[in-house]
Formats: sequence, C-alpha cells, structure tokens
Amino acid sequence: MDYVEDAITIHDPVSDRLWTIPRERVTSLMADVSERWVANVIVPETVCRAMIPLPFLEPIATEKGYVLSLCAIFMRHAAPQWAPLVMGPASRNCALRIACRDTRTGQPAIWVNHRYSESILVTALAKLGFPEVRPNLKVDFARDADGQTVLFDTRDGEIQLQLKENAQREPGQAFATTQEFEDYFTAGVRSYGPGREPRTATMVDLHKNSDNHFAPMPQFAGVLTTAQGAWPVDSVYRTVNGLYEWRYEGDVAY
Repeated sequence: MDYVEDAITIHDPVSDRLWTIPRERVTSLMADVSERWVANVIVPETVCRAMIPLPFLEPIATEKGYVLSLCAIFMRHAAPQWAPLVMGPASRNCALRIACRDTRTGQPAIWVNHRYSESILVTALAKLGFPEVRPNLKVDFARDADGQTVLFDTRDGEIQLQLKENAQREPGQAFATTQEFEDYFTAGVRSYGPGREPRTATMVDLHKNSDNHFAPMPQFAGVLTTAQGAWPVDSVYRTVNGLYEWRYEGDVAY
C-alpha cells in the first residue's frame, strides 16, 4: 500500500457527517451487496457502437437484437482493500453496460459507461487511484395502491430509469429463460470504461465471491432513458445477498 501523511476530508450533506479518509492507494473495492437489479432494453446496433469507443470491443447481440442494461447495486457495506468491510457505509449505485467480445482474444468482456453512486464518498476514489465513480445518483422507491415505483436518475441527463410494479408490458424478448440471461450477463469478468486521459480506457475486473443467482421480475415495466435515446424495458432481473470485489487492473490506450 502507498501512504502519504495527509488525508481526504469529505462532508456528507445527507447525514451531515464529516468523513476522514486515509490517502492510501485503492486498487480493489469489496462490497457486501443486499440487492442487484438489472433492467434490459433492446436497442439498435448503432447505439451500442456509438457508446463503445474501443476498436477491439465488439457488442454481442441476442437473437432479438442488441441489449443495453442498467445494472443497479445496493450495497450494505463497501470499502477499499485496506479497510474492514463492515466499516464501509451503505450506498446505491448504477451503471449502463453492454456485453462485448474482445476481438483480440475472443474472450467475453463488458463496456461500462460511467459509474454512478448516491454516496458523496465516491469522490475520493479517483484521488486515491481508482476509476471515477460519479456521485450524482438519485434513487427513489415509492409505494401506492397500485404497487411500487422505482426511479434511478443520475441528475446529469445521462440516465433515468423508471419502473412501475403491476404495469402492463409484453413478455421479455431478449432472453428466453432466466438461465440464458444469467449466462449472457455474467460471461465477462473484465469491464472497460472511460479513462482519465483521452483515448484511454480503464480496466476493472469483477469477481463474484458468492453463489447467488438472478430471478425474473415480470411484474415491473418501465422506460430507460439515456443520452442516446429512450426505450421500453424488455426485462428486469434481481438477485440478493452477494459478495463482490472490483479490482482495478490499469488503463489501456487505443
């Protein structure tokens, strides 16, 4: 681990708590996850190709077309590799992702657009060497007589997902079975995302350290709106109680 004498101080306006974070290099993040939601939409091939700048990443199509997914992760605790996991605060997080094939190796990979969190503490990550996570995510869960409404909004115009329980929608087309979705979604370990410098991308490997599985949530319908367009939700899946590790593996130029 790398050490320096000073620390980063961050004020959380929600809890009015002042956090003092040691300036120790972050190469890995651990998370105890209570829930993970995935909302899928079918998009034109041009949307995927416009979002992925890396020439060696080829988006993977399903039988029904190309899939853009919003992956939302609710963490009970999250902490860097040098801190006890139980000391890390809870947070809700999300990112857009596209399943890809690395044409250099033939291996599955993932393009992850910007990562977002509702926690102000993620502003420290880039200062400590980990890829950027943007702190401007808003998540709302509301319930009325018609059921639950779920909203993810990044407040910067990049992502908005609204899901409504007990709303009418056609059966999902992208995946014939839950196992087909899980095989597709979990195939890649390495994700690439925007780098700090022009024409660079970060490499982050996601290691799943638990045996949790997804279940379909056909009772939810909605719309995913991004900077690239808006599409009706094709399918929603959820898993609970996972232990995950994100390892930063450096940057690649292209």
